[in-house]
This record gives sequence, structure tokens and C-alpha cells, in this order.
Amino acid sequence: MKPLFYTLSIGLAVIAFFSCKKDHSNPTPLSSIKSIDSFSVKKADGTSFNLSDILVTITAGDTILVTLPPYTDLTKLTPVITFKGLSVSPASGVTLDLSSPVGFTVAAAAGSKLTYTVIVKTRGAVYFGTNDNRFFAVDAGTGSLVWKDSLAGEFQYCVPQLVNGVIYAASTSGIVYGLDPASGAVKWQFQAGGVVATTPAIVNGTVYFGSDDHTFYAVDLATASLKWKFPSGGPTDSGPSVVNGIVYFAGGDENMYALDAGTGSVKWKFNLNGPVAMAAPLVTNGVVYIGSRSDSLYALDAATGSLKWSARTDGFTLELSSPTINNGVIYIGAESGSLFAFDAATGVQQWKSLTFQSVYDQPFVYNNTVYVTADDGTLDAVNAQTGALEWHNSAIYANGAGAIVANGTLYVGGGGSRYFYAFDPATGNSKWKFSTGNALVLSFRPLYIGAN
Repeated sequence: MKPLFYTLSIGLAVIAFFSCKKDHSNPTPLSSIKSIDSFSVKKADGTSFNLSDILVTITAGDTILVTLPPYTDLTKLTPVITFKGLSVSPASGVTLDLSSPVGFTVAAAAGSKLTYTVIVKTRGAVYFGTNDNRFFAVDAGTGSLVWKDSLAGEFQYCVPQLVNGVIYAASTSGIVYGLDPASGAVKWQFQAGGVVATTPAIVNGTVYFGSDDHTFYAVDLATASLKWKFPSGGPTDSGPSVVNGIVYFAGGDENMYALDAGTGSVKWKFNLNGPVAMAAPLVTNGVVYIGSRSDSLYALDAATGSLKWSARTDGFTLELSSPTINNGVIYIGAESGSLFAFDAATGVQQWKSLTFQSVYDQPFVYNNTVYVTADDGTLDAVNAQTGALEWHNSAIYANGAGAIVANGTLYVGGGGSRYFYAFDPATGNSKWKFSTGNALVLSFRPLYIGAN
């Protein structure tokens, strides 16, 4: 029996040995998983952005869109990447120039690869001044503060404008400022002899504006030195328009002036039968459109100053609202009155809307809708063809602040509400609001400067 038992034992041992030996003929396959699950960036100095300031979208088409606050340095950003796979290149934590699209490739353990295109942009900014000596830059996408300045005078009567990379804004201190859009630093200024409650026109290297010292100024943009000045006969707060070498503005003496832009000599003047407070003339297609306290809208020949037509507005003054033209129709607001639409060629009234609501600001037309603020505390959207009210938002009290639409968003100062707002122009729904502190009145219109 021993030999048989011995033989069986050896046989079982051999079977056990081969059954325990690993089978290398069918190895476990390597993983083909490869994906970027999250993507973020840090600033050039290594610090993180606030969560509300960085917006990241990973699309189905393997594109990653990143938007950052205005004026962020995109040339020195450090990606922070969470991924599945063997590796990602460029690697997480390596500082890169992301000012142009960059491909990030994820490699799977099995050797396959997937490349994501990362596009990083900065958001635009909106700029406005207030009646408490401050000027703001606000992130146009989120409503976060970019910077604020404390400067001399009030800024509620001006519309900031961008010329050659500098923001120009006039204040009641008599100073016209030039500000750096990224920081708010003062880069240019000129001191007038009185209050400047208007929006300067900047054309061909010259800054044109009127003042309450009964003077109209032309200032060299390069040197901030006076080129010429013109006695305007009264406080001159009408914003000028410069077209074809002629500067047009309404003086405080009830006259509409056309001056040679180079010398200040008078080309012509026209009596408006009433003063103009802050309304700016609209000059287009050889015609000057301007309203006055006389309750009339005038259309004048731009070359000669001769009257083409005038239209009445039911006794309501037009001295504050600047006209806007769109598709051959002039839109203008009246104090203690309404919003009017007139045929630009004939002066025939097309419609009247928002009856007995004071409209001080310049109407803004976008996508067949006229946007105005009224002093009953509403932001109104009116059909441009019929005058029918499309929607209104009563969250604001504008005090003359007007609206603009830029990059699909409507921006407007809320005045007495002490907020600056961003709305959906189609519905009037709020996107965000920014507290202006103690400010009761904001710039006639904000300035929008787009993203990179």
C-alpha cells in the first residue's frame, strides 16, 4: 500500500502546484479611462481666486471655458487639475501663458489620449460715477468691485467714454479726468473755470465741453492745454457733438451753436426759444436734432442751421433728454411728460408712451425695444414700433440714469435705490446688483468695456 499512497501523494502535489501557478496567457487589460474632472487656475502670485470670480464650464466637445475678473494677467496662471488617467500634460501646478487656447492632453494607462482645449478669458467691466465724489469699475459678469476712486466733484451728469485706452469723465468740480481702466489711476486732467455737468466729446485729439462759467472749451488731448474757448452766453451743460469738423452744442443763452472745431469761430446759431439743460444734440445724415424747454423738438440743417421742421410735445420740456435715432425714428423723453417717437424726416409723431412719467435720460434702442428710466421709479422696456409697454421693473429709482445693453446684458444705475443693476434685457429679471453706498445719483449712462 505504501508505494500506491506515495504515488498518489506525488500526483496530488503536482496538480496543486500547477493549479496555483499564475496564468500569464490572459493578463488583466490596462485602463482606457482618461478625463479631466475639474479645472481651475491660480493667480500669478500663487493665490487663489474667490469662488465667485472664476467661472468654469467643461463642454461635451472637450472644451474648457474659463472666465476671470477684468484685467487678470492671463500670461502667468497656474492650472489646478483633477483628472482620471495615467497623466496630464501640461501638468497641474505648472505656471503657463493661457492668453491663447492651450491643449491639455490626458493619457490613459492603456496608451490612448484625449486632448481638451482650454480657453481662458477675462470678463468685461462697467464704469460709472456717482454724486458722492466716487467713480467705480464693476465686473460686468458678476457685479463684483474691480476698483473705486475718490475724486473731486460729482459725476452724475456725465457719460464716461473710452478713447485710446483712457476713460474720460467730467465732474462738477470743473475737472475733466482721464482714468486708467484697469486701476482707476488718474492719467490726464484739465481744470475748467466752473462746474462741468456734461459729457465731453473727444475727436481728433481734442476734448470739447461746456461749463457753468459760460464758456465752451477745446482742450488738446496730448498736452491737456487749452486750444481755444468760446463765450457761450450762459451755463453750458449740453453735451457737444462733433461731425465733419464742426462742433455742435446748445448754449445757456437758448441758442444752438455750430462752431469750427479747429478755431472756435461761429458757423451758425439758431434760437431754440428756451434753454437746454443737459440734452446733447444728435447729428446724423446732415441734420441736427435737439429739444429745449420750449416743448419742441427741432430738426436743423447741419450745414446752415436752417429749420427743417419742429414738433411739439404737449407742453413738456425736452431740455434734459438727448434724442436717439433708430430706423428713421427719433426717440426722446420729456420732463413731467412722456416718451415720444417722431418720424426723423418729417417730424410727425409716431406714438407717445409712458404718459406723465418724467424721462430724463437718453432712450436706448436694442432689438426693437426702447429702454428708458422714469422718475416714478421704474425701468421701462417699450416696443420701438408701437410704444406698447413690454415690461417694467420697479426695483430702481433712476434719477436720470440711463440704460445700455452690452454683451446681452442691460446695465443701469438705480439712483435712489443706492444700487447699480444688471438685468436681462428680454425680461427685466435681475442678474445682479452692486451697492453704491450712499450715492443717490449715478452717471447718465455707464460705460461698458468688453473682455479681452
